[in-house]
Amino acid sequence: MEQYNIFIENLRNKELRLQALNDLKNLLNFTPPAHVLPVIKNIGINEIFKCLNDSDKSHVDLSCELLKTCFNMFEPEDVVRNYITYIMYLLRHETPCVRQLAIDVIYKVFTSSPGTFSFPEHIDVFVAISQMAGDQDVGIANKAILITSNLPQDTYSKVLEEMKIILEYNSSSKCNAFEIIVNISKKSNELFEVCKDHGYIDFMVSELETDDILYQLNILELLSQLAIVSYGISYLIKNGLFRKMVQKLQDLENNPLKALLITGYIKFFGTVTYHYSKEVIHEYPVLIEFLLESFDEVEPTIFPVVLDTLGVIGSTIEGKLSMVAFGSKYTLAVEKIGELIKNSGTDIKIRALYCFANLIDIERDLKKCPADHRVTLMTREWFRSLSKQPSSVEVLFGLCKNPFPDIQFAAFIFLDAVCQHHWGQELVANCAGFIEFLLDRNVDLIKQLKEVKYDVIKRLSMSTAFDANILMRLQTYVEQGPFFSESELQVAIEESPS
Repeated sequence: MEQYNIFIENLRNKELRLQALNDLKNLLNFTPPAHVLPVIKNIGINEIFKCLNDSDKSHVDLSCELLKTCFNMFEPEDVVRNYITYIMYLLRHETPCVRQLAIDVIYKVFTSSPGTFSFPEHIDVFVAISQMAGDQDVGIANKAILITSNLPQDTYSKVLEEMKIILEYNSSSKCNAFEIIVNISKKSNELFEVCKDHGYIDFMVSELETDDILYQLNILELLSQLAIVSYGISYLIKNGLFRKMVQKLQDLENNPLKALLITGYIKFFGTVTYHYSKEVIHEYPVLIEFLLESFDEVEPTIFPVVLDTLGVIGSTIEGKLSMVAFGSKYTLAVEKIGELIKNSGTDIKIRALYCFANLIDIERDLKKCPADHRVTLMTREWFRSLSKQPSSVEVLFGLCKNPFPDIQFAAFIFLDAVCQHHWGQELVANCAGFIEFLLDRNVDLIKQLKEVKYDVIKRLSMSTAFDANILMRLQTYVEQGPFFSESELQVAIEESPS
């Protein structure tokens, strides 16, 4: 195509450059790729690349558009094969849109045709990309994190060594590097060892000494992901890093920024304790004591995370059995949760309901530990502590009738947990009006509420706590499904042959 050649030649003339770039843009956009591709291969795109160094930003932006269009005409692997030298240059370019173009090309090839790369041959590309995790442009940094987190194992020794330069940047860049490290480490013990040997894990923990609150919270969030794999928590414990973090939690008592930091530490230890309840609570009882004592805090902003964390730990059988060993401290905390359910605003009330539901629930334990008579007795006593007058089940009945769907949904989740126990089924059976309320399909409920109510009724339909008549009604409800309506029944009767 003669026109392409003319426009390329015009790029060499600064006065004609802008027009030539626009002409090329129109030509590439309105000509079938099959006609343009041979010309691009023959004449090349070197002159377009040169325009990326133009002092005029509009020229640079147009050049990026053109190169993107050109690259999209090729098969992904052909772009790498033919233009990898150019792309390496683009990855280091000072202009964000140019770096974005380059990393987008690599990402497309990496995700669609990963076999294209010969990793020893292209290692410098991935070193450059790993360092782009520290880019100030969030879009570029996020792509770099995705790519670097999923490289072949044999590339990481070189890549991680060269990526250390990011640790000299700002806190945001360092967090991006830590995210890559955590993503890699979670894949296998072997990769964790590579990350550890390069000093990243120890450096992450040491950075908790920073005065930057947001940075500390981000590190804690990442460390909590690392600590849920067995070799991750094992390393933190064996090397004293976990104990240092426990000490930092205790030292928060004298920290003026306690209210800001405490949520991050509680979340971290809560996540770890959920996965290793027995071990962590036995070795570090101070963690649970700290959590339970947090209910006495005058600062209500920590209640959400305390409730969420206690609920997470108490959702496992091991967690329940371990926490009950704290005696009156735990009992008082459970009573406090009951008070929050009855006397708090909407957000805290909902969180307290979910927390209490987890403490009572015996079916969500991922380890599927059997619930013995101790758990039955404990959960019954905890539920009784919700309220003495009116009774706990009457309070729960009232919450299930709450006009606000969010509260009502949380109450039904709580009810479902209670009905996992025979004692709970008996309480519902003996609570005046509760069963009639559950069986009433005329009560206006949103879809999610109808579904969770159906789950409760399905559970009750197999209970021995009800007489034959109630059981039959419960079983009929189950057979009809969660969304059956009385109007459908009326239509069915009217349409039936006489």
